[in-house]
Amino acid sequence: MYIRFKVLPNSIMKPFYFILLLSILVACSTEKEKEIVILPFEDRDISVQEKIKLSLTKEYLSQNGFADSSLTFLKEFYSQRDYAPKWINDSLISAYGLKIKKTIGTPYAFGIPVGRFKQVETKNYIQDELYLTLSMAQIIYDLDSGIINFDTKTLKPRRYLSSSILDTINFTETDLRVQLLKFGPQDSNYQAIAKGLITFVDSIPMDTSTFSIESIKYDVLFALEKTKVALVSKGYLENNVSDSTEIIEGLKRFQIDNSLKPDGVIGKFTSRSLNESTYHKVERAILAMDKLRNQKKRPEKYIYINIPEYKLRFYINDSLKSDHNIVVGKNGNDTPELTSKLRKIVVYPYWNVPYSISSKEILPHLKRNSNYLAEHDYIILKNGEKVDPDTVNWKTIRRNAFPYKVQQQPGPKNSLGIIKFDFYNKHSVYFHDTPSKSLFGVDVRAYSHGCMRTQNPIDLAKIILERDERRSKFNEMTPDSLDTLLGRAENIEIKLLERIPIFIEYLTVTRTGDRMSMYLDIYGRDEEYLKIMREE
Repeated sequence: MYIRFKVLPNSIMKPFYFILLLSILVACSTEKEKEIVILPFEDRDISVQEKIKLSLTKEYLSQNGFADSSLTFLKEFYSQRDYAPKWINDSLISAYGLKIKKTIGTPYAFGIPVGRFKQVETKNYIQDELYLTLSMAQIIYDLDSGIINFDTKTLKPRRYLSSSILDTINFTETDLRVQLLKFGPQDSNYQAIAKGLITFVDSIPMDTSTFSIESIKYDVLFALEKTKVALVSKGYLENNVSDSTEIIEGLKRFQIDNSLKPDGVIGKFTSRSLNESTYHKVERAILAMDKLRNQKKRPEKYIYINIPEYKLRFYINDSLKSDHNIVVGKNGNDTPELTSKLRKIVVYPYWNVPYSISSKEILPHLKRNSNYLAEHDYIILKNGEKVDPDTVNWKTIRRNAFPYKVQQQPGPKNSLGIIKFDFYNKHSVYFHDTPSKSLFGVDVRAYSHGCMRTQNPIDLAKIILERDERRSKFNEMTPDSLDTLLGRAENIEIKLLERIPIFIEYLTVTRTGDRMSMYLDIYGRDEEYLKIMREE
């Protein structure tokens, strides 16, 4: 076969060559453009170190949901490691990183509120790396320094752990939550609550439902029916249970977990605890942990009172020397939180009745029975002078214009009992003995006017005097001589030579032995801080 080419004249060939050359150049240009299309750096064939380096820009972080303030921290952290990753490998998140990511998905399990750090929806393994670094740096910082500023009642600013410290942290145990506990206070109270919270979250459904159960005294069948629904929701009963005996047994287990008397009775305080959601209890545990994170170092010797626990404890060198049940103020007469120092022990004290009690409670009795004062060993004073109560027409005295000071004399009828522990405070409260001992055996002990009635106060006084070292050194008052003073039944003040710090606090979740214990928020004080804690 022959192919014949026709030679065209020069006048025609020149334009033809020009068009052919232009076509070739356009084709080459298009090919070049295809070759230099830039892929997202996460997908490019470059080292993971280069990818991390490229990610550290304000634009990239902002576009992917990271805070602008994180850039400085990330640059410092990764430059120290020559941009080597910590939680990923060359092409995907590591098993170690996956474990960390899963753990921080439920931060409430190790004592951090859900809204405290921003949950970023990561799109690739480079973003996973940045997210885990920032999350761990902030979580560990919060576990160490706390979340709420309790003085200003505000959230503390979000900060990151030192990048050099974070770089040294490696987790090895299966349960990473347990390892995170080492970054919080090593105080035994904190550790017991933290470990108890992990167990609680793992064993009890995170019920968020609230209920409206009333005491059994209003409607037995209705209360029992509602209680069953609540116990099923909280994981204490199977849904198909109908036997009332099984319901009562489930209720008893619930009562034990909530520091209530396990009598199986749906009373006022049990119904109140049932009405609270499980997740709300978890929030209160987190709040208690944060209070302990913010707690200042205790002195060698001190008295500690926890109001919702109804307990007074005396410690020396972290060793418990004396433990006492107490009765605290009822609602409306709330026992205050405060810090002070015990300065004296008063044997057979006088009780100077507060005006609110004398005008609101004693005056109505006097209007009905003029002998009421004598029957309870009260005297009345005006301008420091004793007044004969028979000379007063009590029916004409108005509550808001009560002109007398009422004082109860020392003795067995005295509301303060036979011993009182005195310390300065603006609320005029103290802890003391009481002639009414029966309330020490109930589970919720909020019945006083604000002061703290104390079980076995004489034992406490003896231990305090025995450990008043300067007193012992100078052979002054001894515990044995306290019995002698009590035998005299006279009003005597024993000044301590070493004043003992007193801390009266409000923790609704604490520990009993090595386990976490939950108590009712009897005064509703937690809610103010929970609202702060939920802020994002």
